[in-house]
Amino acid sequence: MIRISARMMVVYKWCMPLSSLLLFAAIAWLWHKHSAPSAQWIEWLIPVAAVAAFAAQIATTWNLADEVIDHGDHLRVRRGRIEESVAIADIEKVSVEYAIRPIRVGLALRKPGAFGRRIVFVPSPNSAFGTYGESRVAADLSRRIGSRVSGESVDG
Repeated sequence: MIRISARMMVVYKWCMPLSSLLLFAAIAWLWHKHSAPSAQWIEWLIPVAAVAAFAAQIATTWNLADEVIDHGDHLRVRRGRIEESVAIADIEKVSVEYAIRPIRVGLALRKPGAFGRRIVFVPSPNSAFGTYGESRVAADLSRRIGSRVSGESVDG
């Protein structure tokens, strides 16, 4: 059994959104401390932008699987307390979203399971420097199900 998902899901799901909130809090504090009286509206804009950035980061990472383990003939997928075993034969299509970082692999399932008809996860990187070019995880899964990797969006 081999872990094929990234090990940094806690960072992607919690640390990055919280760090963006802290960054906006620091900006708001500095702005409030040094702002000109004519730019008071910015004091309201910064917290609104902070909440919007936090919500956007949560929305784009919340559906990602926390862990995907390859057992050869099936994958063991976990998100939070939900765990499911997905047979390789039940995967209809593999798609990859390269336009955003970290890249995401989407697995379209033949029949819905605990996660619905689609499982999305961040694959383990090809090297210590990340994944540049084709994801080996996506290419391997695609080869095993007998299809070509699609470069379509994995969100829908």
